[in-house]
Amino acid sequence: MFTASDVSVVIPSFNSRETIRPCLESLMMQESVPLELIVVDSSTDDTPDIIRQHFPKVKLIHSEKRTFPGPARNWGAECAHGAILAFVDSDCIAAPDWVQRIADCHAQGHLVVGGAIEVGNPHSYLAWAGYLGEFREFLPIGVARHIIHVPSCNLSYRKALFEERGGFPDAYYPQEDLLFNYLLSREGIRVWFDPAIRVRHFCREDWYGYLAHQHRIGRVTRCILSRIELSGAAIARRPVVAWLTSPFLGVAKFLRTASALLTHLPHEAARRPLLFPLLLFGSMWWSRGFAAGARTGLSGIRGWADPHEPIFDRIALAGSKVVPVKNGNCA
Repeated sequence: MFTASDVSVVIPSFNSRETIRPCLESLMMQESVPLELIVVDSSTDDTPDIIRQHFPKVKLIHSEKRTFPGPARNWGAECAHGAILAFVDSDCIAAPDWVQRIADCHAQGHLVVGGAIEVGNPHSYLAWAGYLGEFREFLPIGVARHIIHVPSCNLSYRKALFEERGGFPDAYYPQEDLLFNYLLSREGIRVWFDPAIRVRHFCREDWYGYLAHQHRIGRVTRCILSRIELSGAAIARRPVVAWLTSPFLGVAKFLRTASALLTHLPHEAARRPLLFPLLLFGSMWWSRGFAAGARTGLSGIRGWADPHEPIFDRIALAGSKVVPVKNGNCA
């Protein structure tokens, strides 16, 4: 039986001075206190000073070298003592019952548990557009169910499972969590998605941040789809086809996002009609990133055209046989 005292919360952080305080306050004020809070930070601003001054009980791991979220989460996981690893981002606010609900779901036997994402800065049109463009499939609606993927800003694993499967890859941010969850799904392990497990995510409010992030998601998405078996893989594996069809894929992305807005958030759609042109613009920027990924891979992001990560070998192995989960801390 798992309880909140079995949960280690791991938070990757980079230049989070505007959001780290409300994030940590939401975790310190949980109805059920977790075992520990671990922040893996590589900020160049005063985020570490804020943590040391205002949250002395938080375990701070600071690196002078920029650390991307996947490796930062892996680093935090190595230092964690809990049987459950709960990941949340430094620009998120957890609901008061977040830790308890995660522990309850794991106590029911689920190996991987994820939750819903809400917009943390709803006053901003660009924040809404970025939120819907990235998280429309993880709205706080519906019943609890098994799905393949939940973003790592609201996701938890049994620590033994996470370590045995090697953790998140380095090169594919912001889709490194999709790759890891895809690996697990190939082994028959899916995410238990409970929309009652909620975090609020502060999304980008400036044009550059909004468009640059959409572009990056599109680029990395093409590179991932060229390596795994998900919808769109047949297009992504053919660079010329991916480049030629990218505008049509952007239109399809816009239509799906607009449909989700109208279906699940009709009041917001009526209140904020300008969201639709913003969503269209962001989807077109996503398609530009998809086309860039077809041309040059990830070379413009991390210096690699097609980085080889060990996770692809594990995915290939998982496709040929089911890898058993050892008991360890999962008992």
